[in-house]
This record gives sequence, structure tokens and C-alpha cells, in this order.
Amino acid sequence: MAELELSESRLRAHGGKKWRTYADDVLPMWLADMDFQPAEAVRRAVLEPAIEGAFTYPFDAEHRGVAEAFAARMRTRFGWEAGADRTAVVADLVQGLTATVLAYSEPGDGVIIFSPIYPPFVRSVEVSGRRVADVPMIDAPGGFAIDFDLLRRQAARPDVRLMLLCNPHNPTGRVFTGEELRQVSEVAHDHGVVVVSDEVHADLVYAPHRHVVFSTVAQDACATVTLQSATKAFNLGGLRCAVVHFGSERLRERFTTTFPDRVLGRVSGVSAAATAAAWNDGDAWLSAVLEILELNRRAVFEWVTANQGAVHAHMPEGTYFAWLDFRRLPPGGGSAHEHLLKSARVALQAGEDFADSCSSWARLNFATSPLILAEALNRMDAALAPR
Repeated sequence: MAELELSESRLRAHGGKKWRTYADDVLPMWLADMDFQPAEAVRRAVLEPAIEGAFTYPFDAEHRGVAEAFAARMRTRFGWEAGADRTAVVADLVQGLTATVLAYSEPGDGVIIFSPIYPPFVRSVEVSGRRVADVPMIDAPGGFAIDFDLLRRQAARPDVRLMLLCNPHNPTGRVFTGEELRQVSEVAHDHGVVVVSDEVHADLVYAPHRHVVFSTVAQDACATVTLQSATKAFNLGGLRCAVVHFGSERLRERFTTTFPDRVLGRVSGVSAAATAAAWNDGDAWLSAVLEILELNRRAVFEWVTANQGAVHAHMPEGTYFAWLDFRRLPPGGGSAHEHLLKSARVALQAGEDFADSCSSWARLNFATSPLILAEALNRMDAALAPR
């Protein structure tokens, strides 16, 4: 496992947004990049065309290869017969998210989200002239839960046409059960709401939890759209490639009518090859990474337990994020993000990025080496110590 972990000096030398946004004395634990060396199969897929100087226009079969790799992975890993013929390859998952909002709703329509939520969910609704129909997650004793009574009321609104689901949920780390997803599906079906399910963290789930593809339990799979990408599980954020799977030909036609050929651009041949390599040949690498993530997940929650009263959190069931509520911030010290950046020189993702009401919360990315994580936790210990 050790060869996967990159040192702080190498990470700073590599650059990138995560490690270059803040000053050199700040440990960046915010942006959703892993601090691990990518899989050898992925690196070969990128290096080979570079060595050969093969930067020609990609052959359409390369995009077909992404769709086929996606379909094969969904079949073997999740028991879902997705079908490559109903799969579009797009530049990235956020592009797919925004495109589906535009395709399946009209200006002024309501779009259901479950806050706190990955910021592009809200942005995709607002920039397209739609309105957020929020269903805030309930911070229950056993973990974050869906407020089904509120969900039913929001879905019953005459203006609501679309629901954006994130499973595993970012930032809370919830992995919704099959029963929860069936209930979501029943609400959507009863009110004629199309469900777009972002499942980009599906490969990052910890036992005994398991990922259930929403489309496999939906009451009407024909009214579902699934977003997937190798970027999160295989650390390919800079290689832009994602897929949109349509539950029916009707939804596929509506998407392609809204966005005629080339409007969304094309994925590069290098990105397509890297994505297919990750899905086809990256599982040994992923298993080694999940071992490190499991160690780190437990280390974070040993730290949370040791800081009870100052920090509240639920153990994430999936993703590589810990969603932390810093309940004992000094008066007038600003948000949790601001306090920890100033006092601990640790950069977490600000909670208010995920919901306006979450200034005491912050998201910690623990996809790093145990040494870097330990240093970040030690620094936060000092910043949380009573004065």
C-alpha cells in the first residue's frame, strides 16, 4: 500500500488546485482529489499515446469503449444491466448534471435536492433559471436520514418536475438502503417526477454497507437517469470524462434533442482511454486504496470520539469525506472553515458551501496518507483546545 501514498513534498511539487490554493504551511484537506498515485493501467493508457505522439481526433469507438466499460462494470459490480446503447459520454459529471436539469425541466420549475449537498447541485438549478425545492437531511441519532414527509410535500408541488439524488451522499457519506431508495422512487412515481441519480462514489462504500443503483429498485426505471464517472474512485479529476445513462429511449431522445451533436463537446481520446482502463483494469488498485481509506476513516472517528462535545459527526458509510460539526467554536471566530484555517492551518471545505445554515460544519477529505491525516488531526486538536 505504501507505494500508493504520495508524500507532502511530492504533492506540493505536482501542483493542482488542491495543493496550490492555500499557502505552503496549510494542509489542504478540502478538494475531492485523492493524494494517491493513480493505477498503473490508467497511467499506461495516458502515457502510450503521449509516447507515440498520437494526438489525433479520437475514433468514435473510443467513446463506445467507455460506454461498454461502464455497462460491464455496472453488471459485474452492482448487478445492473445498464446497456451501452442508452449511455452518452460527456465531458464531466457536473456537465452531465447541468445538462439533465436543462433537458428534463423548464425555467421556473422546481427541482428537488437533499441538502447539505455538493455545491454544483444548487448551482445547476439556479443558473438554469429553475428553483430549488430543498429537502434538508435530518441529523438523526443513527445518521443522516431523508425527511420523507417533506419529500412528499415538495414532490406534490405542481411546479416540481425533477429530483436530483446523490448516492452515496456528498457530503454526509450516507449510503442509502434499497428500502430508502424504493420509498424515494414511489414518491417520484406518484407525482411524475424524473429522478437524476449521481452515483459517482458508488465504488467507495465500506462494509457492511453496499451501493444499490437507484434504477434497479425504481418503481419506474424508465423515468431515471444515472450519472457515473471514474474520476472519484480512481483519482482522475483532471481527466474529464463521465457518462449519462438514460432509463428509457424517451429520456435519451429528449436529451439529444436538447443538446444536438457537438453542443456539449467531445471527450478527448486520452480521457476516454483512461476511464475505460480504470473501469476494466483498476480493481486491484481500488482495493488497496479502500484499505487505506478504511484505516483513515477509523482514525478520523477515533479523533471525533476523543473530541466529543467539540465535534459531532456520523461515521460515513461511503465516500472519502467526513462531515464534521464543530460545536465549540470561539465567539466571533467565524465559520469552522475560517477558524481551522487561521488557528490550525488546515483547510477543510466550508460547510456553508453545501448549505447556508452549515457554517459550523466542514467537510474533511481523508483520502490521503495516514501521516498527513494524523498531522491534520493533531493541528485541529490544538485549535479546538479550551483557552
